[in-house]
Amino acid sequence: MDVKMMFLNAPQKEEVYVAQPDGFVDPDHLEKVYRLRKALYGLKQAPRAWYDELSKFLTSKGFTKVDLRCP
Repeated sequence: MDVKMMFLNAPQKEEVYVAQPDGFVDPDHLEKVYRLRKALYGLKQAPRAWYDELSKFLTSKGFTKVDLRCP
């Protein structure tokens, strides 16, 4: 598991589209947008996607979740 690139490794659960960034604009398709396959830095969904991916990895290695909220 590569923690340095954690937000870039988490798959998206919902469809997210972004405009073509400067320097990557396709002159033949100016109206097109990109659909993200994985989370990206700055997305509000990125931390949750990473948490879900990390949780899945840790539970596959035998770890368990504990609810530490106080009543």
